Amino acid sequence: MKKIIFILITVILLLIIFIIPTFALNFEKDTNELWNSLDDNTIDYLNELGIDEIAIDDLFELTPLRTVKFLVKCVVNGSVDIAKKVVLIIAVLIITAIIVSFIDENNSTTQIVYFISALTIISVVIFSFVRILNDAVSAIKTTCVFVDSYLPIMCAAIIATKNPAMAFTYNSFTVFLSSVIATISDKLLLPISSCLLSLNILSAFSLENYRTRIIKAIKRFVVVVLSLFSTVFTGLLTTQSILASSSDSVMLKGIRFISGAFIPIVGGGVGDALSSVFSSFLIMKNTLGVFVIIAIVLINLPVMIELLIWYFVLGLCSIVSSMLNIDNTTEILDSLSSIISIINILVFFVTFVLVISTGVILIMRG
Repeated sequence: MKKIIFILITVILLLIIFIIPTFALNFEKDTNELWNSLDDNTIDYLNELGIDEIAIDDLFELTPLRTVKFLVKCVVNGSVDIAKKVVLIIAVLIITAIIVSFIDENNSTTQIVYFISALTIISVVIFSFVRILNDAVSAIKTTCVFVDSYLPIMCAAIIATKNPAMAFTYNSFTVFLSSVIATISDKLLLPISSCLLSLNILSAFSLENYRTRIIKAIKRFVVVVLSLFSTVFTGLLTTQSILASSSDSVMLKGIRFISGAFIPIVGGGVGDALSSVFSSFLIMKNTLGVFVIIAIVLINLPVMIELLIWYFVLGLCSIVSSMLNIDNTTEILDSLSSIISIINILVFFVTFVLVISTGVILIMRG
């Protein structure tokens, strides 16, 4: 009699622990809400890649050929307006060199021509810089909104695979990371970039090249700090996820052992059924995680590509200016290139850390 009562209690506890239909019923609704939380541009990018919903069949439509076509389209779209600005900048440099060649080097008029040339070039690029800076801030803020949207669903999917410790670890680390990202966009990216742009414009009236040293020092500082933070963050997340995965694995194996040892006849079958159920939920979790990675990349990728194009274009213009011996303009172009690099580093940092943290969770199995 006692054995029968013990078996009944064990079965009831197992049913309570493994009651899981709510995840299956709510997953489609939650994923639709997650899809709708994305901005229109990101949804258009997903559709171009063949992804119309958060489903494993749609994710399989993401082929290398479609990816290459999408990247080429992003590069072409970002290059059209920049190409016009480059032609105008090079034309200003050539005209400046021609004018200066007819003026005595010791004449003060030469410096006036150089100043006018520098201010003209700054006026050509300043509006594009302000726009791309706003786009970068907007991309980071959109990423924060998306993180807040997918985090509860992702944690629920992780818990559905019977990894509560891993879900808690991922939630705590991602919430912390989201606050860091919000701080970067509000307290770091916009103020620093605006100050550096203002410094570059004002220094066009000066013959000193201190602005280049200041901007390069800030760039090195940003790179070192973000590299250190990303290394520490991903290291801690990985170690904590390994420990959480081990803990969840021990718990799950204990439950399977109990079901196999104390439930007569069907105990082993219950364990196999549980394995099949958890495998299906693992597919759900991985599908959601892969979609999250793709969405985060697409939110930030167009901005990063445009910033990268500007970086190389300004480097090319700097080479042309150096060949024409227009030193002041060369320093300004180098400074603008460094500012673009700083913005791109911050956007890349946000994308990299979120992608890596999600990827670490996907490869862990309890």
